[in-house]
Amino acid sequence: MLLNFKVKNFRSIKEEIVLDLQATSDEAMKSDAVFDCGNVSLLKCAAIYGPNASGKSNIFKAFAVFRMMILESLLRSNTQADLPNEFFKLSEDTENQPSRFEMTFLLDKDIFNYGFEINKKSITAEWLKQKKGNKTLFVRKNQEIKHNKTYFLEASLDLKKKTTERVLFLTLLASYDQPISKKIIQLLQKTSFTSGAERAKTLNYTIDLFLNNSSIAEKTKDFIVKADFGVADIKISKKIISVKEIQNIPDKFKELFFKEDSKIAEQSLIFFHKKYDKNGKEIASIPLNFFTEESDGTQQMFALAAPILDTLENGKILFIDEITTSLHPILCQYLVSIFNSKENNPKNAQFIFTTHDTSLMSEDFLRRDEIYFMDKNKAGATELFSLADISERKGANFAKRYLEGRYKALPYIADFENKNH
Repeated sequence: MLLNFKVKNFRSIKEEIVLDLQATSDEAMKSDAVFDCGNVSLLKCAAIYGPNASGKSNIFKAFAVFRMMILESLLRSNTQADLPNEFFKLSEDTENQPSRFEMTFLLDKDIFNYGFEINKKSITAEWLKQKKGNKTLFVRKNQEIKHNKTYFLEASLDLKKKTTERVLFLTLLASYDQPISKKIIQLLQKTSFTSGAERAKTLNYTIDLFLNNSSIAEKTKDFIVKADFGVADIKISKKIISVKEIQNIPDKFKELFFKEDSKIAEQSLIFFHKKYDKNGKEIASIPLNFFTEESDGTQQMFALAAPILDTLENGKILFIDEITTSLHPILCQYLVSIFNSKENNPKNAQFIFTTHDTSLMSEDFLRRDEIYFMDKNKAGATELFSLADISERKGANFAKRYLEGRYKALPYIADFENKNH
């Protein structure tokens, strides 16, 4: 489980920002939205608000880089490409300086902290700490690695020597099946990313999971039916056909874009809707083509279904950028209420998302410590804070106060502002 994620000097983020999922003493929705792991109380949701270009997506991109480096640094070590050090470019202080990424998390009922710094060419720092006993398990400065010889036996002189300047020590240790390092890798593998604006990619994931996991398929149907799109059933088929069998494409285009013996995947996605007579009695089930006849909202909800259900079923961590794309506010409320629920989220999956939907800014859906804001300061650097950080009073109309500019994190349009004064 994620306690917090910190990032510094990455894209629009200059100074360190912290996305913290540790619950405050707030009693709001405590029985549903908060879960305890040992002596730590954690949140199931975090919503991030802010204007376009405020850097909301950059914290997601930072976590994606953090995850990618851990999972893939060994595979990428022989490539010539620069490491993903996208430093803050609007200040001389940060120019060509390392980007810093750090995560605090629960593992086997104990708290660990792991992080690293990278420049374009190498890993400049790396560390792993354990809260129990306040132990530093290993620390790295460029190619010099020191480890705790009493409590971190999985490190060795031989493995240190095998760790190159572009490979994380943690990643190398995990590749040799060292227990703590491998469990951290497995935790990172239980995080998923998607974007409301990238429906095609998410839709393909949902279709594949629907076809290959009967449990997810049934839960997806139930998920869509409960969302009240008027859908009664869903049928998906996928088959490999030759280019010659493709319909509605002229032969000259087939010859231009495909080899004669090419094969492609043809998929059919049909949603069945109930049909009623004039007295409101159900008389039939009508098939509609998902791609040409279903609404944007239905398509978006179906695309998000598998990532959401897989996250809930396996107690994962899910990041969704721009969740409100094509979704009605009530559907967004529905998704948040699923995660902030003991019944629907028994494995305490965590859901982190960006949104502009102010209808969620209510203690009916989100606690004060689950509502975050991103804004840029005068120097063009992203800042992150929550309602709990600014001690907003309980029961306030958060949405109204946000739109009034009390929390900043709003777009400023000079012409529009002048017309209103």
